[in-house]
Amino acid sequence: PARRRAAGRQATRDAMRESDNHSRSGRGVWTAVATVAVSALALTGRAASHRAAGVSDQSSSLGAGRSRRGGWRERHDAWRPEEDRLAAAMRADPVYHRYLPTIYPGFDVNSDDWWHKPRGEVPSSGAANADDAGRDFDLPGLPPRRAGIPSTNDHRPGHGRPEKNKNKNGKKNQFKVCLDNGAGSWDVAFAKGIDNLFHPGVCFGAVEQNDCHASADVVIFNEHDFIWGGAHRNAARGGRIELPEKAHPSQVYVYFAHEAAGGFGAELRDTSFTSQFDYLSYVDRRRSAMWWPFGPSLRSLTDDFDVFRKRREERVPAIAWLATDCVEPRASILRSIADAFPVFSMGECLRNAPPPHGLPERGAVDPASHASFQRAMSDYMFYFAAENAGACDGYATEKVWMALSRGSVPLYFGTDDVYDLLPDRDAIVDLRKFDSVDAVARKLRAIATDDSEWAKAHAWRFRDPSTWPRGFRELLRATSTDVKYGVCDVLMKGPRGYRPSRERPRQARCDAAVKVLGRKLGG
Repeated sequence: PARRRAAGRQATRDAMRESDNHSRSGRGVWTAVATVAVSALALTGRAASHRAAGVSDQSSSLGAGRSRRGGWRERHDAWRPEEDRLAAAMRADPVYHRYLPTIYPGFDVNSDDWWHKPRGEVPSSGAANADDAGRDFDLPGLPPRRAGIPSTNDHRPGHGRPEKNKNKNGKKNQFKVCLDNGAGSWDVAFAKGIDNLFHPGVCFGAVEQNDCHASADVVIFNEHDFIWGGAHRNAARGGRIELPEKAHPSQVYVYFAHEAAGGFGAELRDTSFTSQFDYLSYVDRRRSAMWWPFGPSLRSLTDDFDVFRKRREERVPAIAWLATDCVEPRASILRSIADAFPVFSMGECLRNAPPPHGLPERGAVDPASHASFQRAMSDYMFYFAAENAGACDGYATEKVWMALSRGSVPLYFGTDDVYDLLPDRDAIVDLRKFDSVDAVARKLRAIATDDSEWAKAHAWRFRDPSTWPRGFRELLRATSTDVKYGVCDVLMKGPRGYRPSRERPRQARCDAAVKVLGRKLGG
């Protein structure tokens, strides 16, 4: 058996090298690994991949604690993998979600003490309606804006509070919001819940799109439109981005960005650009007014629970990867790992295997497409979740979070800040912590073959969510909350709670030349 496993590993390494040569030469010849990938969901393909990874295909025990006789073994933390304790917590506290910390303390849509104020009454369409019921959450931690449910923050006439800044429908602090160049200019692929920004509600009395600057209280700009759409570029000044002049002194400009400041989002490091906005919404919590992170939501975690608990032997012991661009250093990292452990690269970069049949396109963000994607990719034990711009402050993207949510252990390379947000430090394999490819391959084989190692990487999901690290629970609060609350909290508190963009330090560079797997990659 040992000789057969060694031969299988050598065959996989040879196939990966041959695949890399063919990929770079453009011949696109099928390799042995690609053949395995085609039948990855079939028993023969799964068994072949098990052998290539040095994993026994005779084991019938579950990595998450299933005994050979059936039934779940009780472990020291007493979790039961068939139970979704997060779903139970959500059912037990569907209004306040007290197991999550608040992230907008003191927010009150009806307060008279707002720093920014609308210029006049705005005909509001943001009251509770049937459409609201279809959204994930308004603000977990505050009573929802649902018909028939009173709000503890609702100061009605006769309650001793002056009734200022109310519109004709009786709601205070209702702003006319303009989406610069419209909702169609946004990249919504992995911006969870961003579509809530395009509809009235909370303090958004009305939302208009295109040619709406003149009458707006708040104008919201998005990074995708500047980078890929060429918005507001002055050709006479070398393509410099110059925003239109504000229509009135109290108008507020807000910028939403999701690209790495040291990569595609280089404009974030240009203070002449960022100073044109009043507030920045970005992934780096320390350098932006409103925190707009990547991450799972309560809804996506519960939706993905069935695939998360998929048995270890039902998964292919290989590293999956989908990428459209071969930026460094992540391409170099994967080439190194492929010499020691099976890799199925199914995107445009380093492709050696086809993607699963029916895998949704990148831009498909509807729940059915998300479920289809997670179900298909959960067939792989591991996912290569290296960031495309190296180690960037605060920049931990959907790559790591979607893999965690479906139970594919992420191989991670990126910011140290991810540890402030993870549900468990053992939930990822951090490639910077290994001094060689062989060392990380040994770790992957241990997770793929050892019940206790597999359980260690997955145990967080079966714990009481109130015991999850605070940073992860804050992340869930942020991603599960209607994004309008973040904008409205900024408008309420202004510079008393949030430093304007012009006063904030510019975004940090991304470090692409970091020592990983015993050598310096990128540059």
